[in-house]
Amino acid sequence: MNEPEEPSLNGRRPNIAYIDEKDDELANFYTDAYDSDLFGKIYLLKPLQNIEEMLKHILSLDIDALITDFNLTEAAPLEYSGEQIVERFLGIRADFPCFIRTSFEQDALSSSADVNRVYSKDINADAHSGRSLFERVAQQIQKHQDLVKSWEEELVQLVAIPVDERQARHVSRLIELDHKLEASLGADAQVPIEVKKDVFRKRNELLHATENLIADMKRALGE
Repeated sequence: MNEPEEPSLNGRRPNIAYIDEKDDELANFYTDAYDSDLFGKIYLLKPLQNIEEMLKHILSLDIDALITDFNLTEAAPLEYSGEQIVERFLGIRADFPCFIRTSFEQDALSSSADVNRVYSKDINADAHSGRSLFERVAQQIQKHQDLVKSWEEELVQLVAIPVDERQARHVSRLIELDHKLEASLGADAQVPIEVKKDVFRKRNELLHATENLIADMKRALGE
């Protein structure tokens, strides 16, 4: 049987980041992730005292997935958890591949907005720990990148439609795709969708006004 092709992004292996307050957990994660032979860069991060600074640091990294410990307060008191980091990060990068590892599975499952991103650190208790977790991370990265690529390709096709042939459904889908792409790349920098709709509406009104003016001129000239 042939081995499944390893997920890659434009010929490179995806980069990941892992957040944990314990040095031994960071070291163990790095060893396991490195041995999986699925990733390029593996960033190991300790939680900063301020969640805003933590998010700023994460956003400065070239990563394709974010993985964090759930309870980050065992080494020192913090005002946020791994789940809160993920929720804040997803508010900036919509649908980004994020995962939570924990030794407190029930607490994590109870507080998580998506139980599918919670994984136990205990390989005896969770079949998706260990290498299986890393395979899932790599697969989710690939699915996310494939989805973004499909949006980009569809957007290019819609933009290529001549303006005089572009129907309302084309414009609506173009705005939707543009909004999805901006949200996936960074919701903090995107233009509100209502503003874009207003821009397209005004552009269409201008086109109609121009067409009417040309028609009036032709009638005045007896054409």
